[in-house]
Amino acid sequence: MKLFSKRTIVFLAFFVHLNLFAQERPKIGVVLSGGGAKGLSHIGILQAIDSAGLQVDYITGTSMGSVIGGLYSIGYSGNDIEKIAHELNWSAILSNKPDYKNISIDEKDEYAKYSVELGLEKLSPQIPTGLIESEELWLTLTQLFAPVYDVKDFSKFNIPFKCIATDLSTGAAIVHSKGEIVTAIRSSMAIPSVFTAVDFDTTKLVDGGIIRNFPVIDIKEMGADYVIGVNLFKGLPDISKLNTAMDVFYQITQYRDAEDLEKEKKLCDLIIEPPLEKYSAGSFGDAEDIIVIGKEMGKLYYPFFKKLADSINNIQSKTYDPTNRLPKKNDVTIDKIEFIGIENTNKELLLDKLGIEPGHSYSITKINEGFRNAFSSRYYNNVYYQLKPTTTDHVVLTCFVKEAPLTQAKVGISYLTFTGFAVIANLTARDLLFTKSRTMAKFAIGEYFRGFVQHRQAFGKKTNSLFNISYGYDHLPLNLYDETNKRAVYHINKSVLDANFTKVFNINWSLAAGTNFQNIRYSPEVTPELSYNGNFTELYSYIRAESKSINSPNFPTSGHEFLFEFGMDYNRKLNVTSDSAVTISHLTEKVESSPELYRLRLKYVKYVPLSLKSTLIFKADGAYCINSKDFIFDNYFVGGIQYILNQQIPFAGINEGQVTTSATGIAMIGYQYNLFGHFLLIGRANTNLYNFDNLWATDQTQSNKAKWVNGFSLGLGYDIGSLPMELTAMYSPEMNTLYSNIKVGFIF
Repeated sequence: MKLFSKRTIVFLAFFVHLNLFAQERPKIGVVLSGGGAKGLSHIGILQAIDSAGLQVDYITGTSMGSVIGGLYSIGYSGNDIEKIAHELNWSAILSNKPDYKNISIDEKDEYAKYSVELGLEKLSPQIPTGLIESEELWLTLTQLFAPVYDVKDFSKFNIPFKCIATDLSTGAAIVHSKGEIVTAIRSSMAIPSVFTAVDFDTTKLVDGGIIRNFPVIDIKEMGADYVIGVNLFKGLPDISKLNTAMDVFYQITQYRDAEDLEKEKKLCDLIIEPPLEKYSAGSFGDAEDIIVIGKEMGKLYYPFFKKLADSINNIQSKTYDPTNRLPKKNDVTIDKIEFIGIENTNKELLLDKLGIEPGHSYSITKINEGFRNAFSSRYYNNVYYQLKPTTTDHVVLTCFVKEAPLTQAKVGISYLTFTGFAVIANLTARDLLFTKSRTMAKFAIGEYFRGFVQHRQAFGKKTNSLFNISYGYDHLPLNLYDETNKRAVYHINKSVLDANFTKVFNINWSLAAGTNFQNIRYSPEVTPELSYNGNFTELYSYIRAESKSINSPNFPTSGHEFLFEFGMDYNRKLNVTSDSAVTISHLTEKVESSPELYRLRLKYVKYVPLSLKSTLIFKADGAYCINSKDFIFDNYFVGGIQYILNQQIPFAGINEGQVTTSATGIAMIGYQYNLFGHFLLIGRANTNLYNFDNLWATDQTQSNKAKWVNGFSLGLGYDIGSLPMELTAMYSPEMNTLYSNIKVGFIF
């Protein structure tokens, strides 16, 4: 695109200046077109208009233009909008899923562990009208437009405003000028098959760019004498430039608008077209660069805006401050709570998650926090609200609920160096047996088999008291090492029947107490010189405190993980047979006649962001078993990057279970760096003191002396939620061997 030179712009402005002297004060209109991520360039134009002191009288927009234009119309300055754009979490806005840090700790165990999740209604898959419902988009818009929640006529905004949506049933343009501003904005940007359609009266609305992406005719009808149009649509792009799903869908929406564009452009007095050919509607990852281009265009057109403002002020002088236009709002008192859309779920559960009660005063931030908590319960595809003013600072809170199907099917894949390839399948039903419950069955099917069935029942007014009963079955290998040498491989078939009571204190903290019955059958894969076949049972009672505030289940960059568990093993029964001539009666006697075992497990991991790209990781991990008789299942299995085995403690540098011990303490420091895109570099250095329960033993033989092992790893991660990956090289000086660890997908 050929741009005007600064001299040409000033020259044109001069003639406009002369012409305006003989007129009444003209009304200035600004039109902002849609364009997805490219719409962020509008910000720089508005900043230049503010700097020039040019007062805008009307504003219209479509799609992203409606978002930027709407914010400007209610009183945000161009600088305010730039700050908002920098602070927005675009990945959360362009997602169907709640932020991991907002998920309650009782739901974190199964969240974001599958590639595909599909709701089932009477065993039929439920396909939404778009890929992205975006709870976060609704709440973000509600927060931003809160200063005008009580203004239902858009002509009463600081700058009168209209935005365009498309009626999905007729294809006609819907020009929003009254009603709920958040609903209007959300419908204007509902790109078909990307964002879900918005319910409106008896129809559904989608992106206004389908019918009128550059709504100049509407601003002329509002009364604009002089129209400044910012157009981001240059016609249909070459097919080779359609690189993402959003690009393709956005192209489809532009077919009809391409015909309308030339007609709308002829109604403009000035058209600004930022050079954004290298970007697409989905280029939110390049938001910073797009904003810079908009600012450069603003600087280029600033002389024109300044001359225009001076000319208007010569006709009619008027004090204008673009930075103090936004209304100030107090907290609101909730007079009443109404619900629309609740059919299958429990209203008490929603109220509990919201934490909002009639008769109390709340900030918009606090209300949004409650709705994020409700959405994170996984009962809802979308749950948002509107505020209907009653008296000054008093409102009726109307909750709009789109319930998620109570039954969900989930599928993921897994490849781990230790267990090989597996398909992970999950079927979860909520309120199947009773209300406020979650019933789940999941399986890992591959070289090895794992299964888990659980029923979780919430009770009490706050629904933060949980009773859990579960059955788990694992068929996994157990490798026994003599330092670097693998001396045996056992097949382990472990069944665990567990019941516990859990108290959830907030989304990050819980305390549990329970008992489980364990039944372990084991046999050698290949019979070595010394081998055992056996069956081992015991009861284990425990108390467990957990906290998890990390911001992602994969490659977190902030937050912490904490685990404290104290338990007792008792009623231990061992049945052992041997293919060798070794006497084994002493082993059975030792295990069954020993006092109860007491176990202590403690873990703390802290993720400290150093910058937008780098994170420092600190970890302290350990376990201690009192009264251990060095029976293999008394011990902890140290090694590996990921937690896979029961009683395993990951340690970078050695393989899973390469060190077996009844007492271990680990300290680790790690560094994670975002190389580019979704690729990460992860380095770890850790040290492990083990067998320290024998430090005071009188018979300090070589086998029971405390020992040290150190380890290092360097890994390349790929951080994409639907299929995370990590390839790691590990080394331990004590083992003097280089190992590799591969993780693709999810861990059961």
